[in-house]
Amino acid sequence: MATTTAKQDAAHPISYYWNQVKDMDNSQKLELVTMLIDSVKPIQTRSLTDAFEEEAFSDMGKELYSPEEAYEMTMKDIKAIYDHKDAV
Repeated sequence: MATTTAKQDAAHPISYYWNQVKDMDNSQKLELVTMLIDSVKPIQTRSLTDAFEEEAFSDMGKELYSPEEAYEMTMKDIKAIYDHKDAV
């Protein structure tokens, strides 16, 4: 008989807590619910995407180029690639 009771308690742990809560008055239930909600609120931290973006683009804010400067640098790099291919 003891093993049957133990199996039932293990299979339905919510029934134990239901029996604990059902006799509470409304203010106690409200306090319990408030504590439960506070316990599952997410911690306000940086999201993983924010951390990745900061790491991946850490130098992004250091140098700002005008569109013309960026174009010139890009074209210079492209020209250097083609000149290197022609030399090989």
